[in-house]
Amino acid sequence: MWTITPAQGDSLRPPPPPAIGSPQFNADMDELRRFTFISPNSEQWRIAVFWSDGLGTYTPAGHWNEIACESIARNQLSELKAARALNLVNMALCDAGVCCWDAKSYYYYPRPTQMDARIKTIGLPNFPSYTSGHSTFSGAAAEVLAYLFPREAARFHAMALEASLSRIYGGIHYRFDCE
Repeated sequence: MWTITPAQGDSLRPPPPPAIGSPQFNADMDELRRFTFISPNSEQWRIAVFWSDGLGTYTPAGHWNEIACESIARNQLSELKAARALNLVNMALCDAGVCCWDAKSYYYYPRPTQMDARIKTIGLPNFPSYTSGHSTFSGAAAEVLAYLFPREAARFHAMALEASLSRIYGGIHYRFDCE
């Protein structure tokens, strides 16, 4: 990792996800069933599709690099400042990915569709559910971009929240994965 020592890595692991069958698990599962059985509204579906970043795309990290590049261009950063900005964003994305996949492999939590096959998804990643990669990548990138471009901080944080919610709207993650 770039900014986290191995000793810090274990201390950054999130707490365990809720037990299967617990009140929080059941509430989050019911929320997913509502999106599947009632269907998300058109705005929720737009969000799910926009942030899907599935196979054959540039993935969530690439999505955030595009967002960073748009802000770099809009703010007319010099080549040196642009390189620094992209370096900081990508260091955060890399460390976020390591932390997220550490949690995924440590807890090995089932996907919602493994708990209820009736749940329909916008895609089905082939790795554990907890924690949400989209949420982790988006939170990390939004924090760095908010630091670099403070006037746009609210927009970056709103985009990170939207990316996180997209995974719920798409039936891929429980809310607790995203939070």
